Amino acid sequence: MQPSTDNRFVVLNDEPVSERGEDLLGTSETADRLSDLIVSSRESTPFTLAIDAGWGMGKSSLMRQLQLGLEELEGVQTAWFNAWTSGSDALEVLIKSVLLRFDRNIIRRAYHRISGAPRLWRWIRIGVRLTMTTFGLRRLVDELWDQLSVDPKSRNEIRGAVRDMAQEWLNSTNSPGRQIVIFIDDLDRCRNDVVVTVCEAIKLYLDVPGLVFVIGCDQSALARSVQNAEIGGEYPSGYLEKIVQVNYHSPLPGQRQVRDLVNGYASKSGTSQLFDDHVLNFVAERTGRNPRRIKRLINSFVLEYHLDKEWHSFGADILVRVLLLQHFYPVFYRLLTSSSFEDPVREFLDYRDARENINMGGTNPGSWKEVFAKYKIEPPGENEDRDVLLGHLGQLENQLPDSFPGLVGDEVFTTTLRQLKDSPHFQHLREHLQRRRFQFDPNGIIGTEERFSEEQPDMRGGYALVVDDVFEEKDGSFSDTGRIVTTLQQWGARVDTASDFDSMKRVISERTPDVIVSDINRHGVENAGLQDLQALRDRGVYGGPVVFYVARVTPARRKWASDLEAVGVTNSFSEAMEWVRMSLFG
Repeated sequence: MQPSTDNRFVVLNDEPVSERGEDLLGTSETADRLSDLIVSSRESTPFTLAIDAGWGMGKSSLMRQLQLGLEELEGVQTAWFNAWTSGSDALEVLIKSVLLRFDRNIIRRAYHRISGAPRLWRWIRIGVRLTMTTFGLRRLVDELWDQLSVDPKSRNEIRGAVRDMAQEWLNSTNSPGRQIVIFIDDLDRCRNDVVVTVCEAIKLYLDVPGLVFVIGCDQSALARSVQNAEIGGEYPSGYLEKIVQVNYHSPLPGQRQVRDLVNGYASKSGTSQLFDDHVLNFVAERTGRNPRRIKRLINSFVLEYHLDKEWHSFGADILVRVLLLQHFYPVFYRLLTSSSFEDPVREFLDYRDARENINMGGTNPGSWKEVFAKYKIEPPGENEDRDVLLGHLGQLENQLPDSFPGLVGDEVFTTTLRQLKDSPHFQHLREHLQRRRFQFDPNGIIGTEERFSEEQPDMRGGYALVVDDVFEEKDGSFSDTGRIVTTLQQWGARVDTASDFDSMKRVISERTPDVIVSDINRHGVENAGLQDLQALRDRGVYGGPVVFYVARVTPARRKWASDLEAVGVTNSFSEAMEWVRMSLFG
């Protein structure tokens, strides 16, 4: 792949597709079939159709296409209701969406029919003056809601009034089978109580002739919301069956469809030249063929390329490769961006070549001698049988990052590493990524480090000892353990630091920490952290929990830490902090 010379990349919007010419997944054909179903089922109204699909799988786009087709038909009116943005006002907004679709005269006559209640006279007089314009109709509907939403009895009046108006609306024209189709979007993103409120509105207040509801949702998420809400002891499946009569499960896009989708997104964003067939297929499959995830990956590239001008010298194609690692191989990406790891790319490629040679029967022993020697493992001799060779390979893998064996068969991963390694700017690239380790998170699909919830843990009263020989990098930024120190302090914990075994003992002698967070490599000694804990345990100095936070996590280190009854070994910041929280407060 040649570096791109076209810097005119643009961000893709996240809006549902509403124009047929913008439909990259062929949803308009499905929308036409659903439209025929709705129209041909006029005599069966009211009913609810659910478009069932996961997050980002194009539910809203399909609904927009369906709405577009229905609006072209005589006798059909539509309304769009976003349950998520309506929030606690969902019931009011939904019912008003229906009322606003009735003819003005029908609404006015309905007011007169129910005007026997004295409290209604005031808003009827106001309403009659306002019904001459669309704005007046909206004001009149608002006044109606203010009067009828006072108590449960008034809510019953809504049900009767809506039913009467719907029946009159259906009979007010010579055109048979009029319909109002209400599209309900983002219901599965709402709070549990809002989900139940909307469902009850559909069944209790708006279950009237002429109305069709189309709900875009992930039904499994909807069932969880219903299960967590108070619905009188009903099972979620039984409850939802009363609301939804027709369920359309939107299938995953086919291979050709998703290929067209990625090509279309790449063309719109100006990134077509960066996606060869291999990468295109890989992105499609690794994102679960999810249109929104594909779009976000492309947007993350566009954003990062525009924000950081150094990518112009590295090349746009290199940034794409880095993003593939960041988004789809986060464990390896943490190795790549760790300043304590010599060169994980070279290490993996050497291991892969040695493993391949051993699996082929050891035809070229010279290719693996340096690899074994690096880990102080006696290399197998020439003409060894297969079992001996595999035994040596097992010893080698015990010393390697535990993600390596699972990545050997991944051709996209291996090709990506070779392309990065072949770049004349590889070392500069690593240094750049290390400097930006905690800032380079273009869109949060996965990111360099996992995000925490907005509600930070309260660690006041906790006491942690953090051990490392480097808490600050040469450029003044925090090291990995330095970041842990500042984060724990921000969360209210008391934190002391130590850099070696003697300083650890001195701190512990003054006050025993609730938890120790330690690196493993220290002062040039590869397993110093594990050795120090071994000494603390053997001498009875400290028996509490220990979390090892280190770039290089190997099977050998995991076993040693387990033998010492440590909490664990991780290179994930969020996992390390969760272990610390649990150690402090259980």
